[in-house]
Amino acid sequence: MNDFKPDPSVCPTHGEPTKRTACPKCNAAYMRGYLRKIRKTRPHKTILERARKRARRQGLPYTLRRQDIALPARCPVLGIPLRVGQSRSPASPSLDRIDPGQGYVPGNVRVISDHANKLKGNRRLADIRSMSLKGPLARRAKYQAVAAYMEREALLVEVRQKAAQEPRLDNPWQVIADFLEQRFRHFSV
Repeated sequence: MNDFKPDPSVCPTHGEPTKRTACPKCNAAYMRGYLRKIRKTRPHKTILERARKRARRQGLPYTLRRQDIALPARCPVLGIPLRVGQSRSPASPSLDRIDPGQGYVPGNVRVISDHANKLKGNRRLADIRSMSLKGPLARRAKYQAVAAYMEREALLVEVRQKAAQEPRLDNPWQVIADFLEQRFRHFSV
């Protein structure tokens, strides 16, 4: 069996992609190398671009900016280190919509691992709790972690709603909401 994988940023015809205007393979090789570099140096850009495309395809609102997402070193759900800039894996960063119906808007997204996001899917908290009790034995602990994450996020939503009801300058609910947001952004299991 041959394990040789050609460098995707090299044109199979010309080697270095120097003939981008004349050779589609050179242009494709250049773009693969460029996108790989962007994934490593500016992971937020890649995450936001994918979310924007999904929002457009699904007809969801999208108003995110770079400062609206935080990229933690570890998944706040499962505690595994996030692998940035590499090929897609269960440890890749993924943008979770806390309330799937609201879309990609500030306060409704959190960066978690791709594996945790797939475990959560569009399931409700009751479904995740049920999976943590009756699901596959090997995944029960992971479903429990997802349930705890969803409970934290539900608490934050409730506190934000109470903060919005009191428009005072010294609103204690807003102070609590800001504290919880900071804490949950960098929460590690």
